[in-house]
Amino acid sequence: MNFGFNEEQKSLGETVAQLLGDYPSLLAPDPAEGRDLSVWNALAELGLFSLLVPEDHGGVGLSLVDIALAVETLGAGLAPSIIASTLIATDIIVRFGTEQQRAELLPRIDAGEIRISTAVLEAGQGYHPDMVQTLTGGNGITGTKILVPDADIADYFLILARVDGRPGLVLAQREARGVSMRPHDDIDPSCGLHELRFDGAALSEGAFLGHKTAQDAVSRFYDVAATVHAGLQIGISAHMLDVSVDYAGTRVQFGKPIGSFQAVKHRCADMAVAVEAGRSAAYYAFWAVAEDVPDRSRASSMAKAYCGEVARNACSEAIQIHGGMGFTWELGLHRFLRRANVLEHAFGNHVWHYERVMSETLASHVGAGEADRDAA
Repeated sequence: MNFGFNEEQKSLGETVAQLLGDYPSLLAPDPAEGRDLSVWNALAELGLFSLLVPEDHGGVGLSLVDIALAVETLGAGLAPSIIASTLIATDIIVRFGTEQQRAELLPRIDAGEIRISTAVLEAGQGYHPDMVQTLTGGNGITGTKILVPDADIADYFLILARVDGRPGLVLAQREARGVSMRPHDDIDPSCGLHELRFDGAALSEGAFLGHKTAQDAVSRFYDVAATVHAGLQIGISAHMLDVSVDYAGTRVQFGKPIGSFQAVKHRCADMAVAVEAGRSAAYYAFWAVAEDVPDRSRASSMAKAYCGEVARNACSEAIQIHGGMGFTWELGLHRFLRRANVLEHAFGNHVWHYERVMSETLASHVGAGEADRDAA
């Protein structure tokens, strides 16, 4: 069995990295200037949004594993949040969309014509989908969502809402009647986070995704989103490791590069170990979700929780290694720490996902025990 990426997958990651390098504004020290949305068109021309679209709808028909390195690169390059959310929505539409939904949306996603943002969190309701209060009914949707990425430039919203009394997924257009929004004053303006209000917002006839299999659709939505966010987080972590090692090798103190001092060596070594462990968790999650294996949810939650901690710690360590300069606005390390914090709380923080891992593990042991008793 080959556990490595093939040349095409590696080449995709390298190509995306080179493309993002042509947009230095993404890494601007001022987060308010780091929202360069022109990169969307460049990635669309590259064909990024066609990769998950099946061939019969004009796409390439690849899996999440094939874009894992590209997602990692998007994290390292602080790419606009709408890019990742559109990739997440594409997977859900492919898996749970009706024929009409797929025929209408997938060719437009393939061409980069529509952007899809995810609207999940609600104030005071926690992370679990069962706690959602946004309601659908009467061909409309009512409720308020917070921390919706790039809502002002999205064409559609993939919304977690109550459908027939249970959590489900709904697609709504930004221009629909009854949709309003206001920007959040948050730690990372480059994410374009907004509060989104639905006041009986109009829904089209084909607005519901996976209506007959709502539980499966919501579960996969969380798993795909957690996995993609883990990839983004490990991209940030790897970048922090690279800039730290580079600085430690060039910054001279007492006549020697600071990387020659044991305390700095240990920090860099610990970061390297954590990043590689995080990569293993994230890559396995990409495979588990792509192949829809039984421990898909556990793998995605393990990756999201651990990679979030790795990213947070890597950003803090990088700032420490850079010394006083690391705290300056101009160096820009704060941009990665800001984005890491936003990603950590999207689709559940590390505490929620560790609890989910425990629940999934206990459920699997109980099921195995019952199976053994039945066999006996």
